Amino acid sequence: MTTTETVPSLGAEADAQRERLVELRAHLARERGAAISPGIDRALEMADAYLFLALGYVGHTDEMFPGELP
Repeated sequence: MTTTETVPSLGAEADAQRERLVELRAHLARERGAAISPGIDRALEMADAYLFLALGYVGHTDEMFPGELP
């Protein structure tokens, strides 16, 4: 999404929730980078998938795996 595009707002409460979830997802990515075992990394990967679903419920429009699909 470019900075000139606008995303329809679901309201201030949903916007705030979306911002918190985006921050949480960024923190989760950092934790995945510091995972001490493949099992922990996989569990955090699954958490990221569910978090991405939650983001969709509040109007988040980014792709989960940008650039993967042609």
